[in-house]
Amino acid sequence: MSGTSKVSREQLERKLCARFEQAVPKRVNGDPHFVWRGRNLSADCLLQIGTVSYLLRFEQGSIKECRKGLPLMCPWDFAIRGSARGWDALWQDPPKPGWHDLFALTKRGEMTLEGNLHPLVANLQYFKDILALPRKGGAR
Repeated sequence: MSGTSKVSREQLERKLCARFEQAVPKRVNGDPHFVWRGRNLSADCLLQIGTVSYLLRFEQGSIKECRKGLPLMCPWDFAIRGSARGWDALWQDPPKPGWHDLFALTKRGEMTLEGNLHPLVANLQYFKDILALPRKGGAR
């Protein structure tokens, strides 16, 4: 990898992380309907944007913790890991066909889903809507 592409990848990751941090925790917790939709969810999710990891602790639909960087041996229930390119494409408004959701990005090899996927699949639309919040138009 050349020096300029590494710098641009790091800049893209910083931009995407800032978008995520500004959009997700406050908008989920600030919307009673979002919290209600996730009322049966209590799980720890590792979310990775490029090389940057976040731990999201969900308790009854609220995000109780959004922690950037994980401590050593930090447990989580499931992980959503994506390349910076994948997250950037997902958060375009509107995203291009084939870049529009978690499973499309998984099929492309830009994203992986790991761990106990039951909480994710049981609350799939909730998570899809949360992960659409950093788009300009959000999930609505």
